[in-house]
Amino acid sequence: MALPGGDSVVTVRDTASADFTEAAVVWGSTELDAVLLKADRSLVGAGMGVARWGELVCDYPDRRPVCSMTGFPRAMRRQASVGSEQYVDDLKTVEGTIAPPTGSRSRLYALEVDGAVPTHVRNWQGLSGAGVFCNGILIGLVRLVDRQWDRTLMVLPLSHLLAAHGFTEAVAAHTGISPRLEPADLRPLMDNPPDPKLSSTYLLDPRSQVTELTGVSELVQRIEQWCKGTDRLDVAAVTGLGGTGKSRLVTEVLHRLTTTLGNQRPWSGGFLADSPSRTDYQVLATASYPLLLAVDLAETRLPQVRDLMAALAGSHDGAAVRVLLLARGHGTWWLSLRRHLQTRNVGPLGHSFTLTPDDALDDHSPEDIYVEAKVAFARRIRLLQQAGHGDDTWPDRVVADAPRLYGAGIEHAAPQPVIYHHIAALADVLSHANPEFALNDHPMEVLLANEVEYVRRVAEARLPEGTVDDELLRTLVTAQFLAGARTAQEGRAAVRAGFDAHHRGYGITAPPDARQLAALDGVLTAAYPATDGAHWGAAGEPLAAAWLTEIEDESGEEFIETFLQHDSLATEQRHQALSTVARAAQDQPGLAAGAHRAVAANPERLLPLAAQTVTTELGIDYARQWLTGLEHAVADRATDPDSDPETYEWASSLISEAQERTAADRDDLEDLGVPLTPEVVDDPEQSDAETGADAPSVDSPFVLVKPRVGRLTRTAITFLALCHLVLVAAVPSGVALTSNIGDDGWSLWFFVAINVFMHLTVASAFGGRQLSTIPLSWIIPLFTIGMTTLSGLMLDQHWPLELPPPWLVWPVLFAPGLAALTYAWRIWFGQLQARRPATLEDPSG
Repeated sequence: MALPGGDSVVTVRDTASADFTEAAVVWGSTELDAVLLKADRSLVGAGMGVARWGELVCDYPDRRPVCSMTGFPRAMRRQASVGSEQYVDDLKTVEGTIAPPTGSRSRLYALEVDGAVPTHVRNWQGLSGAGVFCNGILIGLVRLVDRQWDRTLMVLPLSHLLAAHGFTEAVAAHTGISPRLEPADLRPLMDNPPDPKLSSTYLLDPRSQVTELTGVSELVQRIEQWCKGTDRLDVAAVTGLGGTGKSRLVTEVLHRLTTTLGNQRPWSGGFLADSPSRTDYQVLATASYPLLLAVDLAETRLPQVRDLMAALAGSHDGAAVRVLLLARGHGTWWLSLRRHLQTRNVGPLGHSFTLTPDDALDDHSPEDIYVEAKVAFARRIRLLQQAGHGDDTWPDRVVADAPRLYGAGIEHAAPQPVIYHHIAALADVLSHANPEFALNDHPMEVLLANEVEYVRRVAEARLPEGTVDDELLRTLVTAQFLAGARTAQEGRAAVRAGFDAHHRGYGITAPPDARQLAALDGVLTAAYPATDGAHWGAAGEPLAAAWLTEIEDESGEEFIETFLQHDSLATEQRHQALSTVARAAQDQPGLAAGAHRAVAANPERLLPLAAQTVTTELGIDYARQWLTGLEHAVADRATDPDSDPETYEWASSLISEAQERTAADRDDLEDLGVPLTPEVVDDPEQSDAETGADAPSVDSPFVLVKPRVGRLTRTAITFLALCHLVLVAAVPSGVALTSNIGDDGWSLWFFVAINVFMHLTVASAFGGRQLSTIPLSWIIPLFTIGMTTLSGLMLDQHWPLELPPPWLVWPVLFAPGLAALTYAWRIWFGQLQARRPATLEDPSG
């Protein structure tokens, strides 16, 4: 037994081992009756994940999470064998729920136990000190059993440990990570920090907090002041180029707000998950602590942001909530979202923050950033190696003063985002430890080589010996980055699409082996586990974008085009892939061409998604470039003999409308992003609810086409159509008013409704559909004009026209009006035209 103030070395064993091993006491507190031990990871806790520290922050009765603990209560003591005098303290797992207000005055959690409990309180003895977990996060230690409430265990929250002298420093010294309390009960809604691993993705992840935040101290203070405002709910945007440190900035603000200072109430929060395992955001409105929620890539997640704010703008009984939207630029999305939120009385919405590349250099030179980053990377890598990550293949030791190979002359470098200085520093540290990495010309290539090594280690542990293909793994990691996967089914789809795109050009002799694809899926899931509710995570954007560029170049610029058109991908995966390519193409313009060709090859499936991505997620200038590229690609594809003219006329019209709206800087751009037809899914097990069975499929024989017209033309034709309807209704109304009601003149009022109905019917039939050109199809409009002309002749008997013959005047008025009404219908509602499917090029050649 380890006691605070006792021996510095004790013997321990974990639940999976029968052997004891030595552990050293690195911290202890007599007041809290707790010690922190350090032992050989291979002997104690092998295979266990990284411990996460947390707390309960909300009180939402319908969503109280189940907490669990495992210990050795006296009631579980058993005889070793029949007739034996030896006894074994066996394990007992206890589950229950915590109602946060209970026990709050004593600053303890009160866990109400579910199920059977011992008959006497002394039988709980032995459970004291057990860790209490909620959603996989450690939230406290069992302190005592309440003698008055036999189903209640009092739990010491971890906030007591983090506030104790020396605890945080001890944890950071031995793990390289400073502990921070996460909202354990909100974990299904949050995107959690990544688990430590010896990969370039982890080392560069801003939430890993490997490097210190430099500069931006004034901006951090401004955001802190905004958070501590008096409003119950507020939203602000943080914009900046990729790599300028937006996520790291928010992580630092969270760290400061969640650190208890005196009697100030600490904050909680984190990054909102893109694919949460549940979407009941109402729980956030019951927070006991103020919350700071960050939404990364907010411009790509506007529907989710609206859902979040709709839940928070209603009943709100909890503490203040602040939402930070991280994006590369304001564009039109922020103005549109602000208008939307203002109509729902969400906060003042008066703040936005901009992060520039120079902000990180506010009080640091590029040389300072580079040197400090080398020290931080070297220290974290050594700690990862001590924890069992990596292997013994690196010939040299990791050192902070590694020679400058990629960081040479950095003190004279041109201003650039801080991420590039970190990349150079990490490349020098890695290339010194493994000279093979130094054979690469660019620092990013060094980081990619280390990432390949990391993925290979994961693959070798899960694939048969001799079957690991580095090139295939690289392609699949890129496919994982492009498409994502919220579910296991989407994971299978991404693996299949990446596998086929990797082997394009060789034809299909046999389908890939299902067991092989499943094993590859397992490798990707293990290498990049999900930090939210999705099926898996992904490699970091700087690395994965560089890999994407390499693969696209090596494939002759065919990989993106092939991947986007693969039939197995779900609609949301295609949308994410287009969005990812669009972001990456801002730094690597060559990536856009493949996406443009893919959209042009299959506009019915991809163009609505591309329009939504371009018009809502990109800045105005860059959106115009993308639309121009799409316009050229569609025009080139339309010249192919096998292309369908009507389909490409519709595609050209949609692109022109997007260009018009973008040029006018309008905020209704999302209307363009509604796909005209949903996905055709080749998985027969997928439910109708997932595929949208009520909507027409991509194989529908019709396509909805709207004519491409300017704003002035649209306004003029609509005005003429409305004038025509007024005239059609006015003429029979005049006849009815001038007739004698006693002579059954009242029946003439039916002609008003009949005339209007017939004209609208002709407009909808001829404007909304393609009809046969045989003469019979024109009988209805001619009959309609004749009926209205008859009303005009009847009116002429009471009010004679001093003009040419009325039988000629009325048709001349009604025929153009009916034509204008028909075309107005087509402009506003579109026309269903018969479709001849566009021919896709066979990627296998």
